[in-house]
Parts: sequence; structure tokens; C-alpha cells
Amino acid sequence: MRILAVDDDPLMLDVLGVALEENGFDDITFAATAEDALELIEVAKVPYDVFLLDIMLPEISGIEVCAKLRTLDRYRATPVVMITASRARDMMKRAFEAGATDFVNKPFDPLELVTRIRLAAMLNDSQQRERDNVAALEKFARLADVSFDEPFDLQLRPCVKRFLSLENEFLRRGDSRLPVSLCSVQIDNALGLFRGRKPAQFRAVVEAVSQALSDVVDPRNCYYAYAGRGTIFLVAHEAATFNQTDLQRRVKHALDGHWDEHMTGVSKAPTITARRIKGPDSWPGKMAADVMRSYQSRADLGSQADPFEVQGLFERLSVRIGGA
Repeated sequence: MRILAVDDDPLMLDVLGVALEENGFDDITFAATAEDALELIEVAKVPYDVFLLDIMLPEISGIEVCAKLRTLDRYRATPVVMITASRARDMMKRAFEAGATDFVNKPFDPLELVTRIRLAAMLNDSQQRERDNVAALEKFARLADVSFDEPFDLQLRPCVKRFLSLENEFLRRGDSRLPVSLCSVQIDNALGLFRGRKPAQFRAVVEAVSQALSDVVDPRNCYYAYAGRGTIFLVAHEAATFNQTDLQRRVKHALDGHWDEHMTGVSKAPTITARRIKGPDSWPGKMAADVMRSYQSRADLGSQADPFEVQGLFERLSVRIGGA
């Protein structure tokens, strides 16, 4: 347990140190002023677990330090035990309003101090478990909130983007040309997988394909986003040339290598189809966004889109942009 003790009385810091060390606390940092304490808090790579603050500090009071701590995300619930010689009710009230956890009066009984520290730490652990449980429930709710047709955010990886962000990025470029290639990676029979599994299991299938894709592409030159309907769009800069057959083979190999039947509810990894979307060497941004959206919406739910439909869309967009 990491403890930061703050008191402007050197003798009191010595007493605190002896009392804590005798009771098994050996990771203690001392500060004589609020300014020193705030600096230690700012530069700490490992957060403190408990704060012992003298209320009557010079310049900045212990109450102000406590209030500052409660504005920091990592210390919103960290135990703060105030140490004071005053018994003024108003001062105690202000300390609790600032976020103090408990009080110890000077001169203190070492056993009482240690007991209060341990109780405060137990309270913090209990609150942290409750926050973790709430976060887990929220995560489960997000996993269950899956529509087949709509995109959802993939687990963060160096090459992952949100589909709407990718689409907006292209739209902002308008008619400016981008030296990129577009490729779709389609989970075959995605609709059947969606209908036959729980939403969280279908999400796990998509995440597994995403992980396999991240294993085989270079994040410096490629990125991708999930567009819904079991379709992932891959964008590769001109320096990242690839063969769609080779990409499909490598992704499938990686997918088979880390397939999790328990998480997905599927005994073996699905097949995937990788296809380079026909288009110019340099895509106008708006055209790329329109082609991706149309390709996804026109795709057959059990297989790939008809490439002639996609090519026809490309030709129509070319005429429209060329005549603008």
C-alpha cells in the first residue's frame, strides 16, 4: 500500500513514519507542504493508495489538497484521512464536503490511525469492486446491443477505425484524390451466424476476424473498419500493395490459429472472402465513401456483392464527378 503523508511538523512526520512502519506499512512518502505533495502526486507513475493530510498546512490547506485530489480521475475515491488538532465542527464539515474519508485527532493513537487507514482502504476496495461490476454490466449491455445491419466499434488496435469516422474522413476530402486501395473482407454466411448465435457471440466472431486481420496487415500502411453485415473495409495506402487471394489465405490462417469456440459459440472459424474493390488508382474521397456504403448495403447477405453492381456504381460516380 502506497501512502503519502503530508504535515509541516517534522516531528509529526517522524511519529507517523514510525507508527506506520511498525504496523507493516513500508511504502510511505512524506511531504512538508501542500505544494510538495501536489508535485509528488502529479509526477507519481504509480498512484497512491491512501493520503494522510494535516488540515492546517501553510499556504494551501489540507482541505484544499483534498478537494484538488477529488478532481483527478485516479483519486476520486482514494481514501483521504485528515489529521488535525482542531475539533471545530465547521472545519470537519468543510473537510468532508471536500471529499475527506475520515479524521484522526492529534495527538493520535498509532493503533487507531492504522485501524482507520485499513478501514478506509477496505471501503475503497469495496467501492472499486462495485465500480468494476457496474463497468462489467455496461460492457455486457454494449455487447448485447448488436444490430446485423449496423456497424459497431471494434476493440482498439493500431489499425482499427470506427466506420463512421472512416466514412466522414473520406467525405471531408470531397473530390480530392487519395492514393489508396479499398478491399472488403466478408464473413461468409454472416446472417446465418447472426441468427443462430447470441449478439455477444456474433460480436466475438467479428472481433476474431478483426484480430486475424490485424495480425497480417501493416498498421503503418493499412487500416480498417467494421461496416455491419459481417463486412470489414480495409484501406491500404499505395505503398501497401497486396493480393486479395493471399490476404484471404493469411487472414483465414490467423483466424484458425486463435479461434475460440467458447466465446463465439461456433465450432470452427467461418470462411472469409477478401475482394479488392475495383476503382481508380487514386480515389476521390467522396467516391470512396459512396462506394463503401453502396457496396455494404447492396451485398448479398449470404455471400459477396455482385462485382458488376459495384463496378456499375463506380462508373456512374465517375461520370457524375467528371461532369461536375
